[in-house]
Amino acid sequence: MLSAGEASGDALAAELAAALLKRRPGLRLRGLAGPKMRAAGVEAIGRVEELGVMGVAEVLGALARIRAARAALRGALAEGPAMFVPVDAPDLHLPMIPDARRAGAKVVLYGVPQVWAWRRGRAKTLARDADELLCLLPFEPACFEPFGGRATYVGHPALDRAGALTPRGEDWAIFPGSRDGELRRLLPTFLDVARGLRVARPGAVVRLALAPTVSAEKMRQLAQDAGRTLDDVVLVEGVLAAALPARACLAASGTVTLELACLGRPVVVAYKVHWLTYWIGRLLVRGVEHMALPNLILGRRALPEHLQRLDAGAILADLLRLGEPGQDTTSQELRARLGPPGAAERAAERILSHLDGAI
Repeated sequence: MLSAGEASGDALAAELAAALLKRRPGLRLRGLAGPKMRAAGVEAIGRVEELGVMGVAEVLGALARIRAARAALRGALAEGPAMFVPVDAPDLHLPMIPDARRAGAKVVLYGVPQVWAWRRGRAKTLARDADELLCLLPFEPACFEPFGGRATYVGHPALDRAGALTPRGEDWAIFPGSRDGELRRLLPTFLDVARGLRVARPGAVVRLALAPTVSAEKMRQLAQDAGRTLDDVVLVEGVLAAALPARACLAASGTVTLELACLGRPVVVAYKVHWLTYWIGRLLVRGVEHMALPNLILGRRALPEHLQRLDAGAILADLLRLGEPGQDTTSQELRARLGPPGAAERAAERILSHLDGAI
């Protein structure tokens, strides 16, 4: 069982699936799967596209779909898979761990919940219940060590996706996200920034990256719903198609910020959640000073962050500043902190070792 719950997890799990099947061609992989996982050979018991939600209020609005996904997972786990590998979506997947254990499956997480930010009690539970925790951020294994858990840093696939550092281009790129909720909250501001870019830099080309789960038609409809158009942007598919020609980028908080920074592109990070999610988050999250993954890894605000009260003018000013020559993207330092490429390959080796009883 290899299962994801949103677009970023679909990409992670697809890379892992490819690495597993390369080493063990006869392996059967099933789970909640997005388009990338299905293309990689994972049998879908449910579609990730129907689940992509994050945040307390957002989850409340998707309870029926989440219940259906859990039912599908429980049914598949009851068939007795050898291993359960959940990827992201902890609120969906972690309640399934007891079901997996009762079915006799080993449990290895690829990507762990953000116990360093909130719900830290999960660290003790996961250390007890999981055979191994494969961490994507270098500071995460230390969260589980006090509880005797087996936690291994395998690296982050952002390095593999970015490839080598490349010279910056002359254009601009925006990455408004993949989930319905975040697109509805972020897209209007991101499009306002794109228009501002074209006013400040006449003739500027601004590319808008479409996530695999978002069609051009859907993006146009979302823009129309927000009283905007896509006249100031060029729609492209995938991170690299938008980022390679760019001098600087505006991105929703998430894995894409790490990919862009590893590629050598300066990034302005912006995010907004439902007011209830934000209010609860302010109560629960303690000791976390940064939102963007590159800033978390570097331990300082290397990239500008805009959270919740999004001001298109302030975001545009940061973006124009980062677009100037000579701006330090800290890419070399970040790549050194992440270590060598090959996260999915190292994760596959650990998983197969558990499957074979070698650990």
